[in-house]
Amino acid sequence: MQPVNLFIANAGETLDDLVGAVNEAFQAAVESARLFLNLEGVDVLVIDEREMTIPEWGVGGYTYGPHLVIVALDPGVSVSSDHIERTLLHEFHHTMRWRGPGCGGNLGQMLVSEGLAQLFEEEVLGDAPFFSRVSISDDEIAAAREVFYEPEFNQKKWFFGADGVAFSFGYTYGYRICRAYCDVTGQRASKLIGVASREILEFEVR
Repeated sequence: MQPVNLFIANAGETLDDLVGAVNEAFQAAVESARLFLNLEGVDVLVIDEREMTIPEWGVGGYTYGPHLVIVALDPGVSVSSDHIERTLLHEFHHTMRWRGPGCGGNLGQMLVSEGLAQLFEEEVLGDAPFFSRVSISDDEIAAAREVFYEPEFNQKKWFFGADGVAFSFGYTYGYRICRAYCDVTGQRASKLIGVASREILEFEVR
C-alpha cells in the first residue's frame, strides 16, 4: 500500500499552535478514508493562507489530481480539529474519484464530485457540511441543468456566487442530486468512487 504523507509548511512558525490539531485530524481522517475508500498514495500539504479558507472555519481544502491535497489554514482564527478532519475526508474522496471518472471537465461532473464528497463527510461523521443546505431556487436549478455537459463553465458562478447565482449553489445542488441517487439506490458515497457522473445526473433529471 502506498503511503499517505503529511507535510506542514511551517518554516515561519505561524502554524505552531495548530500542529497538534492538524496531526490529530490527519490521523483520524486517514484511518476512516483507508477503511472506507482504501485510500493510499496521497501527499497532504498544510499551508498558512487565509484567502484560501472557508471564513467560518478558518480551513480550506483543494485537491490537485489523484495524489495531492492542499489544506489551507488561517491561524488568526479559532480552528477546530473537527473542521480539518472534515476537510480532509472531503478531499480524500476527491483524490480517489480522480483515479476513475475524475472531478471536473464540466459542470455536471463537478456537481456530482462535490455532492459525493459531502455525502462521504456525512457517512463518516454523521452530518453534511453547512454549505450543503443553502437556499437555492428552481430557476437556478433549471439554468444549471441546461449546461450540465458543456465543456466550458464558470466555477466561480456556480460554486462561489456570481451572476445572480447563490453562494454555494453548486455544493447544495450537488449534494441534493447525489443524496437523491443514494436514497433510491441504497448506495453510499464510499461505494460510488467510480460511478459515472452522467448516471447520477440522468437520474436527477428523469
